[in-house]
Amino acid sequence: MTSLSMFSQFLTNNPVLTLLLIAHFLADFQWQSQKMAELKSYKWAYLLKHLFIVALPLILIAFLVPRSLFLVFLIFISHAVIDTAKLLFYPLYKSHSLAKEIFIIDQTLHLLINFILYQIFGKSLSFWPANLNYFLKLFLFLVLITKPINIIFKLFFNKYQVKDKVEDETIIGAGATIGVLERFIMGIFLLFGQFASIGLVFAAKSIARYDKISKNQAFAEYYLIGSLFSIISVLTIYAICIL
Repeated sequence: MTSLSMFSQFLTNNPVLTLLLIAHFLADFQWQSQKMAELKSYKWAYLLKHLFIVALPLILIAFLVPRSLFLVFLIFISHAVIDTAKLLFYPLYKSHSLAKEIFIIDQTLHLLINFILYQIFGKSLSFWPANLNYFLKLFLFLVLITKPINIIFKLFFNKYQVKDKVEDETIIGAGATIGVLERFIMGIFLLFGQFASIGLVFAAKSIARYDKISKNQAFAEYYLIGSLFSIISVLTIYAICIL
């Protein structure tokens, strides 16, 4: 936890980097539909739409942070180059089931380049009064614990999902929404220091799903995986962003 809390302190001392991270996760996760995420890999029109979305928060940063135009321009170009490379190489990997590997490489490159460019061109930039840095980290925390975690869980744990029978089907998207809400509530409990109250979230979920959990072992295991992943992800991001 110590190393994670050190990163939180690093974000406190580098609010412009926090802004850049917020811009990245908004554009690549919150403001990007599943359809766009899939089609931008092989259709130019969707890639251009995505790049337009990427540009929006960066343009805002350029206006808010003095002398940051060159930095945000380089970050935008790097994002465009990485996503264009994915499109150009799509015929080579489309039939190899490399979605997880491509996702890891893609996000690692984006974040690494953001850090490198910030270290070179952004360390001297300032914008936020010191007493507002916490709220900037808080916003990053809330951005990370919602949709990005849903996408990561679906990508890496979808193979454990139990296919419901027709008569037992739930509303499409309900599970993802429940996941977002449960992590949001856990985040609020953590911010107020009510760590024990996190158990109430899972008690409520377990009551709602008790019938399926008790009758379907496969679903019970998938439910447990999802619940534990939610706890681990929220605690880790809390340590990174807030502690």
